[in-house]
Amino acid sequence: MPIQQLPLMKGVGKDFRNADYIDYLPVNMLATPKEILNSSGYLRSFPGIAKRSDVNGVSRGVEYNMAQNAVYRVCGGKLYKGESEVGDVAGSGRVSMAHGRTSQAVGVNGQLVEYRYDGTVKTVSNWPTDSGFTQYELGSVRDITRLRGRYAWSKDGTDSWFITDLEDESHPDRYSAQYRAESQPDGIIGIGTWRDFIVCFGSSTIEYFSLTGATTVGAALYVAQPSLMVQKGIAGTYCKTPFADSYAFISNPATGAPSVYIIGSGQVSPIASASIEKILRSYTADELADGVMESLRFDAHELLIIHLPRHVLVYDASSSANGPQWCVLKTGLYDDVYRAIDFIYEGNQITCGDKLESVTGKLQFDISSQYEKQQEHILYSPLIKADNALINDLELETSGGVCDRIDKIFISATTDGISYGREQM
Repeated sequence: MPIQQLPLMKGVGKDFRNADYIDYLPVNMLATPKEILNSSGYLRSFPGIAKRSDVNGVSRGVEYNMAQNAVYRVCGGKLYKGESEVGDVAGSGRVSMAHGRTSQAVGVNGQLVEYRYDGTVKTVSNWPTDSGFTQYELGSVRDITRLRGRYAWSKDGTDSWFITDLEDESHPDRYSAQYRAESQPDGIIGIGTWRDFIVCFGSSTIEYFSLTGATTVGAALYVAQPSLMVQKGIAGTYCKTPFADSYAFISNPATGAPSVYIIGSGQVSPIASASIEKILRSYTADELADGVMESLRFDAHELLIIHLPRHVLVYDASSSANGPQWCVLKTGLYDDVYRAIDFIYEGNQITCGDKLESVTGKLQFDISSQYEKQQEHILYSPLIKADNALINDLELETSGGVCDRIDKIFISATTDGISYGREQM
């Protein structure tokens, strides 16, 4: 039998529940498309995590503040600028963040709270009744963003969204603060900005609003752009993220079986493989709504990271020229969910928060451990047909670093794609 080279970027196995062939994704390893050792690419371990600092609690959100050239991170009940505390944040759930020239805003507990750079804290509320300006039913804040000189936020449970005043960001616009995404009667799930548009994400549509340029008192400042509307919705408030000069999102079950899409010119392009869609389909709508998406870039890897209750999935756009390339991140030697979240480039390193402990970490490219605990890497090969043949030799090309610990490699074989034999070291 001739020598066969087996790719490890994506293995093939069989689901024991329905006997369907599925992809076995690399665990804690990234595919790198680069010609080396007579191969079209290789797999490298995902960077390890080293402890950076102790904080008040688990990570709840992060944003790079361009006005202050600093990273603002919410951990536990505190807002951090870099590694120093700058304010208290109520609640314990996920928060939305945005920033302007004078303040860092956090959407928490149904309020838009502005942490001004002079040390004061303001909460967005209506103008005083004796001011003569319009009084709005502001309701509860669900998601926030910022475009040009105004904060914008969506009202929970409705199709309304609001903008702040140009002169006083702690109040709605004096004359034209409220707008509606009328194609989303069940309410705006999330809000964001893309180029010069406000983007409203619903459960079945995604609407775009652009500035009208009107200067007349009481005239609408934003108008919907129907040509850009997308007939897909998002699964949850944080199931979206800017990615590849657009937005990537997990679709809402209201528009069919959930998948992962990228928006482009009023259309959506799926990037999820069949196996990824099977994983998404294993979650209920409420579980999917708790998902968090973020993007990360290093060493020419363009990564889209999806944090789900039981999985952390990574899509690598730089390795997906011949089809979507995904991998799985894990913590520990079993099936524990990957613990790091809220990656951001800070200084000359990538920092992250934590889902389990009150710490922040930083990615280290010379290790693969997480907080000094060893991690496993798992790779699968395709199934090959070798009837009436013997495999005399199996060679695995590795490129290990220099360390004081000898790592072990185990190999296991399967004949049906379901049950694997005893591991051979």
